[in-house]
Amino acid sequence: MTSKPLSSDGNWYVLLAGLPRFETPSVLAPGVGLRPLESPLSVFDLAAAGAVGFNGWAALEQFTHACTAEIESAKDADITPGYDTLNRAWLTTGLLVLRGFTRLWGVACSGYSWNLIAGHQHRNSEHRKKQASEEGINKAVFQPKHSLAPFRGNLLDYHLTCFVDAGCRNDAPNAADAEWIRSRFDTFNQLASDNEAFRFALEAAIDWRFAKEPRSAVARLWGGIEALFGISSELVYRISLNSACLLAERGEQRKRKFEEVKRLYGLRSKVVHGEKLAEEKISQAMSESFHLLRDLLLVAVERGKPITAADVDDAIFS
Repeated sequence: MTSKPLSSDGNWYVLLAGLPRFETPSVLAPGVGLRPLESPLSVFDLAAAGAVGFNGWAALEQFTHACTAEIESAKDADITPGYDTLNRAWLTTGLLVLRGFTRLWGVACSGYSWNLIAGHQHRNSEHRKKQASEEGINKAVFQPKHSLAPFRGNLLDYHLTCFVDAGCRNDAPNAADAEWIRSRFDTFNQLASDNEAFRFALEAAIDWRFAKEPRSAVARLWGGIEALFGISSELVYRISLNSACLLAERGEQRKRKFEEVKRLYGLRSKVVHGEKLAEEKISQAMSESFHLLRDLLLVAVERGKPITAADVDDAIFS
């Protein structure tokens, strides 16, 4: 379920679930920062936000333990061409997924920091006790003097399942991750703005995790792979050859990559056409397909332009 947020005239703060806990804030792109939640987010904190306008707060109750951080996306960094303020935060979460944090997703957005919400009830417990003793319990509950500011925001992506790849990271994001994203953010932003096939492939590399079941996830990933190459015939041979030429050095390494992608395409066909397979084989196809799509996206980003037939020809013949 995806809800459209209320209009914001300032910064957006996106609540992240599934990211391992860390301590040090970092800048991931111009105007985009990653910050840890300084206090645990409780269901009572969410209810307090609900009291001032967060209508979807109850949907997050089961995820509070997994909410560990926020991304701040600054309005003054919203430039064109490229994603707008809120979607720059989406792109940042996507790059964290490509970096290996496949359990991560942005669950809700707010017009002010989630650090004001997380721990709010604990921080103000003494104030509530004092108001209750002076004015009565009804006043303290229904007309608190230290309530949150009016909430502007909404749920973003709400999913009951989230598939992960075999290499999903469980370590905390670090300075190397921040530098990796900083050095590639603008190129991802530009390519996604300029090229529909690249944008489709990028979205596939992120949202496959929320498919209804693994076979659908594999189909989504291969839709992204095929979009990058823009081919519709002789798919097995051409995708295997193109991928091998772009991802591996000439010689035995390239031959092995060709056979690897060819085998993966064969497995993909069995998966998406409903052939009976062991669950581990389907999971293998899902993980390896994600890794292939990720690697091809990075080839385009390192080159600073979408993959073209000329790029493949150069890799084959030069």
